[in-house]
Amino acid sequence: MMFPQFGATAESLSKASTAVFRIGTDAHLYDDPEDVNIGPLLDSKFDSEKCEALKRLLALIAQGFDVSNFFPQVVKNVASQSLEVKKLVYLYLLHYAEKRPNEALLSINYFQKDLGDTNPLVRAWALRAMAGIRLHVIAPLVLVAVQKCARDPSVYVRKCAANALPKLHDLRMEEHASAIEEVC
Repeated sequence: MMFPQFGATAESLSKASTAVFRIGTDAHLYDDPEDVNIGPLLDSKFDSEKCEALKRLLALIAQGFDVSNFFPQVVKNVASQSLEVKKLVYLYLLHYAEKRPNEALLSINYFQKDLGDTNPLVRAWALRAMAGIRLHVIAPLVLVAVQKCARDPSVYVRKCAANALPKLHDLRMEEHASAIEEVC
């Protein structure tokens, strides 16, 4: 039954039902891969806008797009106090660290700072991110971080330290083999 006075068509009803179905989800992040608003959102002073941009970038990565051109803007956000922004930045950095090693090195100081955070989640994320950056240059720093986190009071942080050991070994750290065995 159609009500011509309301102007409802099957297409408009379909769009409306899709919009209602997506309320409260992040499915809209996959809609427009050519969105030009990502850069300004990453530079925003609001954490909610930064989260939106980072989620959009991770959605584009999941679709197979190369969004490494945003790397410098994302690295700036590693210093954010928001846990959600920090987590999303870490995920992005892990994906592109090998492709952009010089820029990835800029974030190491923040990871080391986060290893001393009061929140065990932040300490664990920082260790996982450091260990996930597959650069020989930072392997000694990762080893020190693993040694520190292996004695952490949080079980979750110690678990992340244990999970980082194979990553250290894969970096062919023969010169540090005895130090890795000490941690074990």
